[in-house]
Amino acid sequence: MRGLLKAIMHLVGQMPVVFVEKVSHWSLWCALRQQGRIGLVSRLREIEPDLTNQEDEALKGQPHGEYSDLKRRGLQTFQCELMQREVSRLPNQQLTVADIGDSAGTHMLYLRHLVGDSHKLDTVSVNLEERAVEKIRARGFKAVLGRAEDLDLGGTLVDLFTSFEMVEHLHNPAIFLRRLARRAGRARLLLTVPFLRRSRVGCHNVRWGNHGVIRAGDEHIFELSPADWKLLFLHSGWRVVHEDIYYQYPRLPILDMPLAWFWRKNDFEGFWGASLEIDATFADRYMDWEE
Repeated sequence: MRGLLKAIMHLVGQMPVVFVEKVSHWSLWCALRQQGRIGLVSRLREIEPDLTNQEDEALKGQPHGEYSDLKRRGLQTFQCELMQREVSRLPNQQLTVADIGDSAGTHMLYLRHLVGDSHKLDTVSVNLEERAVEKIRARGFKAVLGRAEDLDLGGTLVDLFTSFEMVEHLHNPAIFLRRLARRAGRARLLLTVPFLRRSRVGCHNVRWGNHGVIRAGDEHIFELSPADWKLLFLHSGWRVVHEDIYYQYPRLPILDMPLAWFWRKNDFEGFWGASLEIDATFADRYMDWEE
């Protein structure tokens, strides 16, 4: 069996880009169907038919066909389910949600629609790029220009912080997490990151020899496993209270191993989501924070 799997993996590795995209699209559709998320994908399309507005520098030039749309919306269903779970546990009717690293206000738009009348939401988004802030404000949403590590919301009381595929772009995620923990009050932090079984340094533009201009959104610095993220969270003042994994392939006995390998080779197996609450047990014992 192992020999057969290795042969299949070798053949897939030799396939052209068109074939890789078709396998990826099929894999995503099967995964979302298995996970019961196809309906939510359709709902998100109704809320925001065009995702090109969400495009950041890292996504420029990528096709916006069926595969690209399904890939982005599949991840968004996972993120929206996590957001709804966190909002539903909050007793207040009026809530403030802060999205750190928001590129276009799309997630806050989804949340407003999905929550409906159960909560009255006030949202504020944070990004270090002026273009992103302008897009968010064009929706009529609040947005702040600034770095995540230097977050200053002017005394705004936040009930929930969200951050999707952002912390892996930071040079020092521990500083961001520590500073946020000291300002967050009782608010939780909900985040998602690429799912890897083994941690690694990203710096893919360096690996590929890209000599062009590189922005923060174009580069991953640290791509950590869930176990290592948890250690960093505890070091920085946060504890995981809920976690889940979104796989970009169906979990099937025979295909599980080759599909996992296929996604690791071409993208990520999936994404890990975690809800964090403040726990300064270890963070306050560390005496040399850069504050």
